Amino acid sequence: MRADLHAGDALEVMATLPGSSVDSIVTDPPYGLRFMGKRWDHGIPGIPYWLEALRVAKPGAHLLAFGGTRTFHRLTVAVEDAGWEIRDCIMWVYGSAFRNPTTSRVGSARG
Repeated sequence: MRADLHAGDALEVMATLPGSSVDSIVTDPPYGLRFMGKRWDHGIPGIPYWLEALRVAKPGAHLLAFGGTRTFHRLTVAVEDAGWEIRDCIMWVYGSAFRNPTTSRVGSARG
């Protein structure tokens, strides 16, 4: 068994992959919450993003996409409108807040 992991801008990476070549896609796209005013979280990927994911996915491949609790419905509609079949949505409901971005390595590294 072989696993290839790709990191980078998803549209740019997927453009380099042949069609019907991916068994599974796991992605954590921006949630569109505009978290702390950060540029990287200002939009939810639209239909073109999910069409490209569908192009590279093998028939029967699975897609696991993380979404924000307040915006997952927008993500789900875009995924479905691109042609994916929605089988289930799993919710992770939690009560803790985000860490302080001034002390968080993720917050300071992402800008």
